[in-house]
Amino acid sequence: MKSWMRWVLLIGGGLVAAAFIGAGVLTWLVLRLDVRAEVERAVEAGTGRDVTIAGDVGVSYWPVLGLRAHDVTLSNVEGGRAPSFIAADEIDIGVEIRPLFDRQVVVRRLVLQHPQMALEVDAEGQTNWALTPVRADGPAPPPSTTPTQASRTTLREVRVMNGEVSYFDARNGSGWVVGDVDVSTAFDGMNEPVRLAGSVLYADQRVELEVEVARPGAAMRGELTPVTLKIESELLTAEFQGQTISGAGEIVGTVRADGPSLRRLAAWMGTPIRGGVGFESFAVSGRLQISDGAYSFSNAGFGLDSVRGRGDFVLSERAGRPYLSGRLELFDFDLNPYLSGEAPQQTPSAELAAAAAAPDTAQRDAAAEIAAVAQEPAARAIDVREAPSATPIDFSGLKAFDADIELVTAVVLVQRMRIDSSRLNLVLNEGYLAATMHNMALYGGSGRGRFEIDARDANSTRIVQDMAFNGLDARRFLTDAINFSNIEGRAEVSLNVRTQGRTQSEFLAALNGRTHIEVVSGTLHGVDLGGVSTTIRNALRGELIAPEARTEFLGFSSTFAIYNGVLATDDLSFNTADLRIPGIGLIDVPNRRLDMRLAPRSPRGGVVVPFSVRGPWGRFEYASDIRDTAQREILPRVRAVEAAQRSGN
Repeated sequence: MKSWMRWVLLIGGGLVAAAFIGAGVLTWLVLRLDVRAEVERAVEAGTGRDVTIAGDVGVSYWPVLGLRAHDVTLSNVEGGRAPSFIAADEIDIGVEIRPLFDRQVVVRRLVLQHPQMALEVDAEGQTNWALTPVRADGPAPPPSTTPTQASRTTLREVRVMNGEVSYFDARNGSGWVVGDVDVSTAFDGMNEPVRLAGSVLYADQRVELEVEVARPGAAMRGELTPVTLKIESELLTAEFQGQTISGAGEIVGTVRADGPSLRRLAAWMGTPIRGGVGFESFAVSGRLQISDGAYSFSNAGFGLDSVRGRGDFVLSERAGRPYLSGRLELFDFDLNPYLSGEAPQQTPSAELAAAAAAPDTAQRDAAAEIAAVAQEPAARAIDVREAPSATPIDFSGLKAFDADIELVTAVVLVQRMRIDSSRLNLVLNEGYLAATMHNMALYGGSGRGRFEIDARDANSTRIVQDMAFNGLDARRFLTDAINFSNIEGRAEVSLNVRTQGRTQSEFLAALNGRTHIEVVSGTLHGVDLGGVSTTIRNALRGELIAPEARTEFLGFSSTFAIYNGVLATDDLSFNTADLRIPGIGLIDVPNRRLDMRLAPRSPRGGVVVPFSVRGPWGRFEYASDIRDTAQREILPRVRAVEAAQRSGN
């Protein structure tokens, strides 16, 4: 045999022999002690709880060198929900060998195999993890002639293998369970920082953790202590730095968090976002307080999909649904994807995280993005040049979460309409939305009012609007709103309407209420009404009705009664420098038809002819009404609509 192999065998054999000798010595040292009683007594004195070792107690060679106890439980508080605070199949206790010769146990390491820990908060907010050492009135008698000196325990590491941790808060009936807990700690004492690292399994998602608690003893007693936390998982990356503020698991500090999908994260946490589109990539940065299951953010920047903003708000759970309250300031964003049911454009979570950390910079970036978005076409709720759609409109996004917030916005795109700024109070509850607009800037003017959308019934959605707009650029406003660009001037519009249905055509056919419009110092494009009223034959030949024709006017106003989508007026007034033109008329929105009779009067004299404007939208016919034929046909229909609207039938 070669010499090097001989040396290997000799050295290996010596090591094996030494290991067997060491194991024998360790076994002899442990058997000299009443380990079960000493461990139970030491733990009970240190925690104030009963500890029971129902299984065997002996020597451990792996994963630590020391003692091993099976079937160990630490009692829960009186009246606790779980039968025990901690229950472990096996506890391996790593000890120093030298003190065993003096019948002393100096613990260096603990390994808990398959432990179950039940964290609880009772109805009064008291926790079950605040441990109180036993304090005797006088000196305690020695448990044996040579007692184990538990006070000399110097624990350096605790490891949990394949454990389970549960939490239950009796104040709100909520809780959670994490399994497959595999963590270890670097431990220098109850008044020194403890560092924990490892992973847990929650709802089938692996979560990597790094935690540092500055004073674990203080935390166990519910006292103030700094905490640092890092989380890495497929759904969430987060960093928290702050402190505990009570023994009930409440913490406060600064947080930075982001992830690829808020929708998936909410479902993972047990409060799913139902219906709608979006709610994917997200980020938040700011001051966070966690208390009673609520996440309170202050001075926070945030991003969601392509929306960015800042504010002070609270995220919590109500009746199993996400609930948002507080005050939000939203930077420029496009609302159309959420209205159309098409998935909104996504911003990478890393980019959102940078925007959340610097909201002022994000606001400037959002302003540049909305300018580009505004150039892209979007569908209108009403388009006078297109037949109404029979496709059901998806309002399920209103059931995604509940809210009670004050909302301040910069530029917002709604279909093709652009709102420059607004402030509103918004309440959202299980598909019912109510919003009160305090001030809104748009198209050079302002707006205010209230609207409601009730989508709680899956078969029919009810919409109510009570809005007033002043000083609008009429041409831009009507072009973006209904694709009608023939009126130019400054407009005032009021709407008090209601409707219900599932599709655009149903909403238009069920439209009821009243509206008033007034335009001053403007131009009517596409027709010369002065020429039509004096030369009706030319109008019939189309000479005065053309894209380049125009009518300058001093003012135009009308109040319309609305019933089943038909607008009726008997007080239409159109005034030019030379004519006063009152009129009556009907606008049948579902059937896209106009029937109107105008009766011009000239303050300066001259021949003017009453005439009618009738026909499908875009194909109007002008005709003389000297015999009042159109008057007799249109006026009764106007009166019928007005009566039906007043009665609400």
